[in-house]
Amino acid sequence: MGCCRWFGAAIFVAVVAYVAHYAKTTACVPDWRICTPTMYWQAKMPPEVEALDIHDTAKLKRVLFSGEPWLLQCYSGLPYAGQHLPAPYRLDPVFLESTSSMKSFLKAGTIDCEAKMPSNKTLISKFGLVRRTQPLLLYAGGGDKPKQVPAASATSVYGVTAWVKPKAEAKVKVARSQKAIYAYCASRRACLISRLDADSVVLDQLARKFRTVEIVSIGDTTTTSLSWGRGEEVGETLEEDEAKHFGQRNSFLRYDPDAPKQRKGARPAPRLLRGFEGEEDLPSLSRFLETATVMDPEAGGFVRAELPTVAALKAAKKEKKEKKKSAPTDNDNAARQAKRAKMRAEKAKKEAEKAEAERAEMGEANKAKSEEQRLEAERKRREQMAREEASAANIVEEADDDDEADDDDDGDGDDVEEEDFDEGGDDGSDALDLDA
Repeated sequence: MGCCRWFGAAIFVAVVAYVAHYAKTTACVPDWRICTPTMYWQAKMPPEVEALDIHDTAKLKRVLFSGEPWLLQCYSGLPYAGQHLPAPYRLDPVFLESTSSMKSFLKAGTIDCEAKMPSNKTLISKFGLVRRTQPLLLYAGGGDKPKQVPAASATSVYGVTAWVKPKAEAKVKVARSQKAIYAYCASRRACLISRLDADSVVLDQLARKFRTVEIVSIGDTTTTSLSWGRGEEVGETLEEDEAKHFGQRNSFLRYDPDAPKQRKGARPAPRLLRGFEGEEDLPSLSRFLETATVMDPEAGGFVRAELPTVAALKAAKKEKKEKKKSAPTDNDNAARQAKRAKMRAEKAKKEAEKAEAERAEMGEANKAKSEEQRLEAERKRREQMAREEASAANIVEEADDDDEADDDDDGDGDDVEEEDFDEGGDDGSDALDLDA
């Protein structure tokens, strides 16, 4: 009996050691602790895919509305590929390959779109997602409302990449009106308003590096006016720590959490403004944005201000219009005339070649047609001659037949002439009888 107990204990120890070793070597937690099923399946997920918790409100807001490009796969009660796995880890092959090809500028995750959030809504009801589309893919980026990848694009890697990639690319926005400023800087997303050109390399690099910040170019002072509504233009005297934030070429705006909520359609709430006075190069502006995005507003460094008023200058529009209508120089005229002459010569040459080809084609057609008409006329002439010959032969035969009928009246072929008959047969019966 003791031997059996010892043998059973040895088997139990061996099984526990094997399970612990398997858990250790299959990417579970360190220190030889046995992992839970959730930890096991999470370790099996690709490194570029993150399992998101629907109840983590702060994380969910950052994913959906911060501006960083995210591609999410929603798992639901509908069956699809990988449904034998735990719900958060049912990854569709199309989703995996798409995220792998765009992992350099796109983040990926899975989320339960049918679970209820603290607002008692699901992501499917909140964003109007179509459940029957499989895989159900959701794109969030640019600070806009998340959108579902259309069913026609979600079925292939090429379709998903072609639909998502243009939307996920970093872009520098251009604002020349108040409506554009409201569209780009009135949301919860941070905004950098710059006087640099929209095609500036510095702004392009900033847009790629800071995906949570909207980079907006308003052009230089000759094309666009910018007014903050505070300062000397309205007769207001600003403190020194406030005045340094207004009238700068680069201004950073953040959402003010203490600002009152505005009803829909009303003027946007005030923002937290921070001006930049340094060099307009990439390292300087990068350090400025890094500091401004994480700085505590209560610690100072910001001033509350309304969104600025932006308008295109009429003089710039008129100058641009006059520039278009200005008379060209002699060099421009000579070059233009030479170009037009060359174009006319090429056009005339093409038309001549086309006309020659048409004439040749018409000549061949006429030649073929003339040959055919000649053969047809020859055939008709021969037929006419044959008909005439046949008619002439019929006339000769009829004439011969008529002559024969006149010579032989009785039809027996015995032709006796009357003159011969009178001369040899006069018997005197017609003479006068004198004796009487």
